Amino acid sequence: MSSSPYNPKDYWIEQGRVYKNNFRYNNKFELQERLLIEYLTSNIFPSIYSEGAPVKLSVLEVGCGFGRITKLLLANFGKSITKYVAVDMSSDQIRNARQFVEDPYMNGKAATTADDNKSRNDDRLEFIVSDIQSVRSTDASKQRYDLVLACEVLLHILPSEIEQVVHLLTEMSNKHIINVDWYEEEVPKKIAPHNFIHRYEEIYAKIPSVKQVRRIPIIKKGMLSKLDTKQSIFHALKQTV
Repeated sequence: MSSSPYNPKDYWIEQGRVYKNNFRYNNKFELQERLLIEYLTSNIFPSIYSEGAPVKLSVLEVGCGFGRITKLLLANFGKSITKYVAVDMSSDQIRNARQFVEDPYMNGKAATTADDNKSRNDDRLEFIVSDIQSVRSTDASKQRYDLVLACEVLLHILPSEIEQVVHLLTEMSNKHIINVDWYEEEVPKKIAPHNFIHRYEEIYAKIPSVKQVRRIPIIKKGMLSKLDTKQSIFHALKQTV
């Protein structure tokens, strides 16, 4: 019997019910987070640790899951973030993200209810249940953000839809678009049906408003060992008017 074709929305709404409980943190996630923070510190939030007023930026995170990256950015750059909107298509994941991010980050205060987008603990923080294609129709996301971020999200987008999705992310950004995703030059013969390797640099290069694209492999090289996550940070920089 053949399995049903991969439907991203159905698959991730179902996975959202169990993802947080099944998640296991390991050294690859630690390396991913460390290099992401180092890159953001050097290239997007550079004045936080320098003299003078810190950079003030708004952030849209698409596919926030249970809030792992949301919490990471707020913990490291909270003083410089004027607005943080976290979006996921799974209502279960949004509920998990509220608990994971707000309770520890907001000094243990009670998280908001699932019916209220606004955080009662911090007006800067907002959670929205939506898929990527629909997020622009929500009231909160009609604006553009200084940084649009997607971590381990775009690799799950169908090849037939990836260019449209990247265009949408670019349209919602004032300047920076960053995605962290699986990337290999040669596509493996066996791939899970919900995973895809997309040529992000080529896709960004087709967008007229994008002036520069960088790829930073997430690799740790030591004298006797090497940790290769087979992921990369992709940073698209838009032209400023």
